[in-house]
Formats: sequence, structure tokens, C-alpha cells
Amino acid sequence: MAEINNATAGKRRSLRVDLTPMVDLGFLLISFFIFTTTLSEMKEVRFYLPADGPPVSYGASTSLTLVPAANNRVWYFDGTLDEAKANNRIKQTGYALNNGIGDIIRAKQKQLEPLGKKKELSVLICPSAASSYGNIVDLMDEMLINKVSKYAVSDDTHLLAALDPYLSKN
Repeated sequence: MAEINNATAGKRRSLRVDLTPMVDLGFLLISFFIFTTTLSEMKEVRFYLPADGPPVSYGASTSLTLVPAANNRVWYFDGTLDEAKANNRIKQTGYALNNGIGDIIRAKQKQLEPLGKKKELSVLICPSAASSYGNIVDLMDEMLINKVSKYAVSDDTHLLAALDPYLSKN
């Protein structure tokens, strides 16, 4: 392991250390820790849906409803469904960076800003049966990106039934 060379009295002694066992031990420890740790575990996200009970009232002027549909499309309207249908304000967009759903959310926030109600924006996400899980995640990402603090995911069958003529166009 270690070698001591005895030299004459006037010269320094040299010490040579063999590091081969240390390298072996290092590789043994590395391989031990690699094999005994878990590489990655699946993580779950808690998803809280609104509780059953009486409907919650909200300001129609501060609401935006998003309905993700097939083919990465999103139908949206602001206010109540009856007003949106009467005024032909139910529109369609996608998830693109330009002219996508993020621009719609920012435009609604900009519209509410002079009234001092930007933080009161309420977004209802009501996925259709044809939407994918990724579509819902994309919409929730948009809520975080645009700092929307009030949003909910709902499975409102009445809303989806009323929007069926629009959703079938997709």
C-alpha cells in the first residue's frame, strides 16, 4: 500500500501511496448508491373540484368560460351563456402563442383593469368529452401564466349540452 524509501541521512524520504484500493472503494460506493436509490417516482397532483351545493353567484362582467374541445380548439365566451348566444359572442381559438387563448385572457384582464376588477376575473373551464387531459393542463398553465386567481374546472352537463351545436362544428 504505502512504500517508504529509506535514503541516506541527508536526503528526504519519499512516500508513495498506492490509490488503487481508494479508487476501488469509490466505484463500489457509487455503484451501491446508484442501485439503491429510486430513479424517479410518479407524482400525483391533487385536483379539487367545486363541492356540490347551491350555485355560487358571480359577476357576469368578470367571468370568462372556456370549453376545450377536439383538435386542440377552445370555445370561449364572456358573461352568461344566454347573453353570449343572443349576441353571437361564442368564439373559437387555439393554444398558439399568438392569437391563442392566452391573448383572450389578457384581453379580458385589460378590459377589466380600468374598472379596478382585474383580480376579480373568474374563469370557468368546462372540458368537453372530446378534449384531452393535455388541453386541461394547458389551460391551467395559462391561468398560472396570466395570474388568474379565480378559476374552476367543472363538468357542467347543461353548459356542454347548450354548446353542443358549436362543439360539433369542430
